[in-house]
Amino acid sequence: MKRVYLDSNVFISLDNNEIGRKLRGLFIEAESFFEQVKKKNSVLVLSKLFFSEVQKKCHSNKEEVLHHFKNSGIKTEVIEKIEELNLKQFENKGIHYPDSVHAAIAIKYNCDCIVTFNIKDFENIKDLIEVLEPLEFM
Repeated sequence: MKRVYLDSNVFISLDNNEIGRKLRGLFIEAESFFEQVKKKNSVLVLSKLFFSEVQKKCHSNKEEVLHHFKNSGIKTEVIEKIEELNLKQFENKGIHYPDSVHAAIAIKYNCDCIVTFNIKDFENIKDLIEVLEPLEFM
């Protein structure tokens, strides 16, 4: 069972039916990813920051998002404490806030990987944790 830290952009793309450059169906890729999470019996690790970003873009609160995952048969773990994170090592590698928060949580809470559509934002920490796009999780 893998522990997968989920960047909010994957859920946001699904919820907003987003299409990327060159008509890339981001929401379709996100949907396939979530099916794989369920199939592999993986756990999505979600942070307080994740819920804040989803709230801003989708207007869905934490309870609604968790209800969605529960109804989809996807296991989740919620990380509430983000105040005690050491962000300096990530900032020194050129990772911007809030991505440094996502990376710090993923590593501190023993996630196997970070799944995001913004791979380039995490390029400098690939030596610390695996970073995948949703379709690479297959």
